[in-house]
Amino acid sequence: MKYTKTKFLMWTDVTITIFWEENPNEDIEHVFEIFHDLEKEFSRFRSDSDLSRVNRERSWEISDTFIDVIKKCKEIYTDTDGYFNPLINVSNLWYSQNFHSKKFKKKTSEVNLELEKVEVRWNTISLQQGQNLDLGGIVKWYGVDKAKEYLEKKWHKNYIIDAGGDIYTAWLNETWGKIVVGIDSPFIQDNIFATLEVENTAVATSGNYKRKWTIDDQVYTHIINPMNAGNNNEIISITLITENCYLGDAYATACIAMGKEKAVEFLKKHRIDGVIICTDKTTYITEWMKKYNLEVI
Repeated sequence: MKYTKTKFLMWTDVTITIFWEENPNEDIEHVFEIFHDLEKEFSRFRSDSDLSRVNRERSWEISDTFIDVIKKCKEIYTDTDGYFNPLINVSNLWYSQNFHSKKFKKKTSEVNLELEKVEVRWNTISLQQGQNLDLGGIVKWYGVDKAKEYLEKKWHKNYIIDAGGDIYTAWLNETWGKIVVGIDSPFIQDNIFATLEVENTAVATSGNYKRKWTIDDQVYTHIINPMNAGNNNEIISITLITENCYLGDAYATACIAMGKEKAVEFLKKHRIDGVIICTDKTTYITEWMKKYNLEVI
Protein backbone atom coordinates (compact mmCIF):
# COMPACT_ATOMS: atom_id res chain seq x y z
CA MET A 1 0.00 0.00 0.00
CA LYS A 2 1.09 3.56 -0.70
CA TYR A 3 0.56 6.22 1.98
CA THR A 4 1.29 9.89 1.24
CA LYS A 5 0.87 13.04 3.28
CA THR A 6 1.97 16.68 2.79
CA LYS A 7 2.41 19.57 5.21
CA PHE A 8 3.77 23.09 4.75
CA LEU A 9 6.85 23.26 6.94
CA MET A 10 10.06 25.28 6.83
CA TRP A 11 8.58 27.50 4.11
CA THR A 12 7.96 24.65 1.69
CA ASP A 13 5.78 21.59 1.08
CA VAL A 14 7.17 18.50 2.78
CA THR A 15 5.73 15.27 1.38
CA ILE A 16 6.28 11.87 2.97
CA THR A 17 5.39 8.74 1.01
CA ILE A 18 5.72 5.30 2.60
CA PHE A 19 5.01 1.95 0.95
CA TRP A 20 3.89 -0.34 3.78
CA GLU A 21 1.34 -3.06 4.41
CA GLU A 22 -0.14 -1.18 7.37
CA ASN A 23 -1.05 2.50 7.71
CA PRO A 24 2.17 4.25 8.88
CA ASN A 25 0.42 7.53 9.77
CA GLU A 26 2.02 7.70 13.22
CA ASP A 27 5.50 7.48 11.69
CA ILE A 28 4.64 10.07 9.05
CA GLU A 29 3.43 12.48 11.73
CA HIS A 30 6.64 11.93 13.69
CA VAL A 31 8.65 12.89 10.59
CA PHE A 32 6.63 16.09 10.33
CA GLU A 33 7.47 16.79 13.97
CA ILE A 34 11.17 16.54 13.10
CA PHE A 35 10.77 19.31 10.52
CA HIS A 36 8.51 21.33 12.81
CA ASP A 37 11.07 21.23 15.65
CA LEU A 38 13.86 22.29 13.29
CA GLU A 39 11.74 25.19 12.05
CA LYS A 40 11.14 26.37 15.62
CA GLU A 41 14.84 26.20 16.39
CA PHE A 42 16.37 27.55 13.17
CA SER A 43 13.86 29.87 11.50
CA ARG A 44 15.19 33.39 11.10
CA PHE A 45 11.62 34.54 10.48
CA ARG A 46 10.57 33.67 14.06
CA SER A 47 11.74 36.01 16.80
CA ASP A 48 11.49 33.19 19.37
CA SER A 49 13.73 30.73 17.50
CA ASP A 50 17.16 29.91 18.88
CA LEU A 51 18.72 31.18 15.67
CA SER A 52 17.05 34.57 16.10
CA ARG A 53 18.16 34.71 19.72
CA VAL A 54 21.75 33.89 18.73
CA ASN A 55 21.76 36.68 16.13
CA ARG A 56 20.13 39.12 18.53
CA GLU A 57 22.03 38.34 21.73
CA ARG A 58 25.38 37.47 20.06
CA SER A 59 25.96 34.69 22.62
CA TRP A 60 23.42 32.00 23.45
CA GLU A 61 23.11 28.52 24.85
CA ILE A 62 22.31 26.07 22.07
CA SER A 63 21.24 22.44 21.67
CA ASP A 64 23.31 19.48 20.51
CA THR A 65 21.42 19.69 17.21
CA PHE A 66 22.45 23.33 16.74
CA ILE A 67 26.07 22.40 17.52
CA ASP A 68 25.93 19.56 14.99
CA VAL A 69 24.57 21.88 12.28
CA ILE A 70 27.31 24.47 12.93
CA LYS A 71 29.96 21.73 12.83
CA LYS A 72 28.66 20.54 9.46
CA CYS A 73 28.55 24.11 8.16
CA LYS A 74 32.20 24.62 9.04
CA GLU A 75 33.17 21.36 7.33
CA ILE A 76 31.34 22.34 4.14
CA TYR A 77 32.76 25.87 4.36
CA THR A 78 36.25 24.33 4.29
CA ASP A 79 35.40 21.83 1.54
CA THR A 80 34.05 24.59 -0.73
CA ASP A 81 36.83 27.12 -0.03
CA GLY A 82 34.31 29.43 1.62
CA TYR A 83 31.68 29.42 -1.14
CA PHE A 84 29.20 27.86 1.29
CA ASN A 85 28.96 30.32 4.14
CA PRO A 86 25.99 30.58 6.55
CA LEU A 87 27.15 34.09 7.50
CA ILE A 88 25.84 35.29 4.14
CA ASN A 89 22.61 36.60 5.57
CA VAL A 90 20.19 37.72 2.89
CA SER A 91 18.11 39.55 5.49
CA ASN A 92 20.99 42.01 5.83
CA LEU A 93 22.03 42.10 2.19
CA TRP A 94 18.92 41.97 0.06
CA TYR A 95 15.46 41.66 1.62
CA SER A 96 13.93 42.76 4.86
CA GLN A 97 11.62 40.00 6.05
CA ASN A 98 11.13 36.91 3.90
CA PHE A 99 10.79 36.25 0.21
CA HIS A 100 7.04 35.76 0.43
CA SER A 101 6.52 39.20 2.00
CA LYS A 102 7.70 40.90 -1.23
CA LYS A 103 9.32 43.62 0.92
CA PHE A 104 12.71 44.12 -0.63
CA LYS A 105 15.04 46.85 0.54
CA LYS A 106 18.79 46.82 0.14
CA LYS A 107 20.63 47.55 3.37
CA THR A 108 24.16 48.58 4.16
CA SER A 109 25.70 47.12 7.28
CA GLU A 110 28.98 45.70 8.49
CA VAL A 111 29.31 42.04 7.54
CA ASN A 112 31.92 39.69 8.97
CA LEU A 113 32.09 36.44 6.97
CA GLU A 114 34.89 34.72 8.92
CA LEU A 115 33.05 31.55 9.87
CA GLU A 116 36.11 30.20 11.67
CA LYS A 117 35.59 32.99 14.24
CA VAL A 118 32.13 31.74 15.21
CA GLU A 119 32.94 30.18 18.57
CA VAL A 120 31.24 27.17 20.16
CA ARG A 121 32.36 26.39 23.68
CA TRP A 122 30.59 23.63 25.48
CA ASN A 123 26.97 24.42 24.60
CA THR A 124 27.29 28.17 24.02
CA ILE A 125 27.78 29.84 20.65
CA SER A 126 29.23 33.33 20.28
CA LEU A 127 29.20 35.58 17.21
CA GLN A 128 31.61 38.38 16.38
CA GLN A 129 30.64 41.93 15.46
CA GLY A 130 28.99 41.97 12.03
CA GLN A 131 28.11 38.26 12.07
CA ASN A 132 24.59 36.94 11.59
CA LEU A 133 23.80 33.29 10.86
CA ASP A 134 21.37 32.15 8.20
CA LEU A 135 21.15 28.35 8.25
CA GLY A 136 18.43 28.04 5.62
CA GLY A 137 20.95 26.56 3.19
CA ILE A 138 21.36 23.40 5.25
CA VAL A 139 18.66 22.93 7.91
CA LYS A 140 15.77 21.76 5.71
CA TRP A 141 17.96 19.11 4.12
CA TYR A 142 19.48 18.25 7.48
CA GLY A 143 15.87 17.48 8.42
CA VAL A 144 15.58 15.09 5.48
CA ASP A 145 18.55 13.14 6.80
CA LYS A 146 17.05 13.06 10.31
CA ALA A 147 13.75 11.85 8.85
CA LYS A 148 15.64 9.14 6.98
CA GLU A 149 17.33 8.00 10.21
CA TYR A 150 13.99 7.78 11.99
CA LEU A 151 12.26 5.81 9.23
CA GLU A 152 15.14 3.36 9.05
CA LYS A 153 14.86 2.74 12.80
CA LYS A 154 11.20 1.94 12.20
CA TRP A 155 12.22 -0.63 9.56
CA HIS A 156 10.75 1.19 6.60
CA LYS A 157 12.53 0.12 3.42
CA ASN A 158 10.52 1.82 0.66
CA TYR A 159 9.78 5.51 1.08
CA ILE A 160 10.28 8.97 -0.41
CA ILE A 161 11.01 12.17 1.51
CA ASP A 162 10.39 15.25 -0.62
CA ALA A 163 11.22 18.60 1.00
CA GLY A 164 10.45 21.24 -1.59
CA GLY A 165 11.92 19.25 -4.47
CA ASP A 166 14.94 17.94 -2.60
CA ILE A 167 14.41 14.23 -2.36
CA TYR A 168 15.66 11.15 -0.57
CA THR A 169 14.49 7.78 -1.83
CA ALA A 170 14.78 4.47 -0.01
CA TRP A 171 13.90 1.70 -2.40
CA LEU A 172 14.42 -2.06 -2.15
CA ASN A 173 11.45 -3.28 -4.20
CA GLU A 174 13.20 -4.52 -7.33
CA THR A 175 10.00 -5.81 -8.91
CA TRP A 176 8.70 -2.23 -9.18
CA GLY A 177 11.88 -0.89 -10.75
CA LYS A 178 13.63 2.31 -9.70
CA ILE A 179 12.06 5.65 -8.81
CA VAL A 180 12.04 8.19 -11.62
CA VAL A 181 12.83 11.77 -10.55
CA GLY A 182 12.33 14.78 -12.77
CA ILE A 183 14.58 17.86 -12.91
CA ASP A 184 12.50 21.00 -13.48
CA SER A 185 13.28 23.14 -16.48
CA PRO A 186 14.63 26.53 -15.34
CA PHE A 187 13.48 28.05 -18.63
CA ILE A 188 9.90 26.78 -19.11
CA GLN A 189 7.52 26.77 -16.15
CA ASP A 190 5.96 23.41 -15.26
CA ASN A 191 8.21 21.58 -17.75
CA ILE A 192 10.74 18.83 -17.05
CA PHE A 193 14.30 19.28 -18.27
CA ALA A 194 15.44 15.71 -17.62
CA THR A 195 14.59 12.51 -15.77
CA LEU A 196 16.78 10.06 -13.88
CA GLU A 197 16.30 6.76 -12.08
CA VAL A 198 17.44 6.60 -8.46
CA GLU A 199 17.28 4.42 -5.38
CA ASN A 200 18.65 4.81 -1.85
CA THR A 201 20.16 8.21 -2.53
CA ALA A 202 19.53 11.94 -2.16
CA VAL A 203 18.73 14.24 -5.09
CA ALA A 204 19.18 17.94 -4.32
CA THR A 205 18.47 20.78 -6.74
CA SER A 206 19.31 24.46 -6.31
CA GLY A 207 18.47 27.23 -8.72
CA ASN A 208 18.28 31.00 -8.92
CA TYR A 209 15.42 31.25 -11.40
CA LYS A 210 12.49 31.37 -8.96
CA ARG A 211 13.52 33.70 -6.14
CA LYS A 212 14.26 36.97 -7.90
CA TRP A 213 13.58 40.56 -6.96
CA THR A 214 14.47 44.02 -8.18
CA ILE A 215 15.99 46.92 -6.24
CA ASP A 216 16.77 50.16 -8.08
CA ASP A 217 16.20 48.42 -11.45
CA GLN A 218 18.79 45.73 -10.65
CA VAL A 219 17.74 42.07 -10.46
CA TYR A 220 18.98 40.00 -7.52
CA THR A 221 18.70 36.31 -6.66
CA HIS A 222 18.85 34.55 -3.30
CA ILE A 223 22.13 32.67 -3.82
CA ILE A 224 24.89 35.06 -2.85
CA ASN A 225 28.58 34.78 -3.76
CA PRO A 226 30.41 35.21 -0.42
CA MET A 227 33.49 36.51 -2.21
CA ASN A 228 31.83 39.71 -3.42
CA ALA A 229 28.34 39.72 -1.78
CA GLY A 230 26.81 39.64 -5.26
CA ASN A 231 25.27 37.11 -7.63
CA ASN A 232 27.09 34.79 -9.99
CA ASN A 233 24.52 34.10 -12.69
CA GLU A 234 26.44 31.65 -14.89
CA ILE A 235 24.60 28.65 -13.45
CA ILE A 236 20.81 28.81 -13.36
CA SER A 237 20.20 25.32 -11.91
CA ILE A 238 22.24 22.44 -10.55
CA THR A 239 21.20 18.96 -9.43
CA LEU A 240 23.52 16.79 -7.34
CA ILE A 241 23.25 13.21 -6.13
CA THR A 242 24.77 12.43 -2.76
CA GLU A 243 24.35 9.95 0.06
CA ASN A 244 23.44 12.72 2.51
CA CYS A 245 20.86 15.28 1.45
CA TYR A 246 22.36 18.12 3.50
CA LEU A 247 25.63 17.77 1.60
CA GLY A 248 23.92 17.76 -1.79
CA ASP A 249 22.08 21.00 -1.31
CA ALA A 250 24.90 22.81 0.45
CA TYR A 251 27.31 21.80 -2.31
CA ALA A 252 24.77 22.81 -4.96
CA THR A 253 24.35 26.26 -3.42
CA ALA A 254 28.13 26.67 -3.26
CA CYS A 255 28.53 25.60 -6.90
CA ILE A 256 26.09 28.25 -8.11
CA ALA A 257 28.05 30.87 -6.17
CA MET A 258 31.32 29.58 -7.68
CA GLY A 259 30.26 29.75 -11.29
CA LYS A 260 30.59 27.05 -13.95
CA GLU A 261 34.37 26.63 -14.21
CA LYS A 262 35.03 26.23 -10.51
CA ALA A 263 31.86 24.18 -10.02
CA VAL A 264 32.92 21.66 -12.67
CA GLU A 265 36.35 21.35 -11.05
CA PHE A 266 34.72 20.90 -7.64
CA LEU A 267 32.45 18.07 -8.84
CA LYS A 268 35.36 16.29 -10.52
CA LYS A 269 37.58 16.62 -7.46
CA HIS A 270 34.94 15.22 -5.10
CA ARG A 271 33.53 12.71 -7.62
CA ILE A 272 30.01 14.01 -7.19
CA ASP A 273 27.27 13.05 -9.63
CA GLY A 274 25.50 16.06 -11.07
CA VAL A 275 23.91 18.10 -13.82
CA ILE A 276 24.71 21.79 -14.29
CA ILE A 277 22.36 23.94 -16.39
CA CYS A 278 23.77 27.32 -17.37
CA THR A 279 21.95 30.57 -18.02
CA ASP A 280 23.04 30.41 -21.67
CA LYS A 281 21.30 26.98 -21.87
CA THR A 282 24.51 24.97 -22.09
CA THR A 283 24.78 21.97 -19.78
CA TYR A 284 27.47 19.98 -18.03
CA ILE A 285 26.76 16.40 -17.02
CA THR A 286 29.27 14.40 -14.98
CA GLU A 287 30.48 11.14 -16.48
CA TRP A 288 29.00 9.15 -13.59
CA MET A 289 25.42 10.25 -14.35
CA LYS A 290 25.08 7.52 -16.99
CA LYS A 291 24.29 4.93 -14.32
CA TYR A 292 21.09 6.83 -13.46
CA ASN A 293 19.72 6.52 -17.02
CA LEU A 294 19.62 10.28 -17.32
CA GLU A 295 17.34 11.36 -20.16
CA VAL A 296 17.26 14.99 -21.27
CA ILE A 297 13.79 15.81 -22.59
